[in-house]
Amino acid sequence: MIRKLLLAALMMFAAVPAARAAAPGPFGLGIVLVDPTGLSANYYYEKQRSISGALGWSSDHLRLNGDHLWYRRDIIVIDRTPIDLYYGVGGRFYQHEKRNGDNESEIGVRFPIGVAYIFRKIPIQLFGELGPALIIVDDSAFIIDVSLGARYYF
Repeated sequence: MIRKLLLAALMMFAAVPAARAAAPGPFGLGIVLVDPTGLSANYYYEKQRSISGALGWSSDHLRLNGDHLWYRRDIIVIDRTPIDLYYGVGGRFYQHEKRNGDNESEIGVRFPIGVAYIFRKIPIQLFGELGPALIIVDDSAFIIDVSLGARYYF
């Protein structure tokens, strides 16, 4: 499963012309690894605000995250390109099939924090995120999701 996602991402990024210098568009689509492993999307509706989501799955579980994010672009700069620090609030849905065949679902509130870097010459963003979450439906727990990923901006 992970190999297929990595291959799809490499094919998507290989199709991007290396000399492209245009500003990235507001919508990014790509992959997310670790937790959840799957697809990631982000839409900047303002310069320092976005709506982000991830959908991850495997043979025995399904994960869905949706977040509202705020960005700080003036703290770290590399090669005249800022590294975005972001934080937000959102929701988390997780469904897991137990060994006995029963399904277990959780719903929680997330408070993601992370870093993101968009390359200057190509509209690809790399990101890393910690997603502390408070599970409030079907159980109570505090967990931290860890995600790494890449998105191509249109």
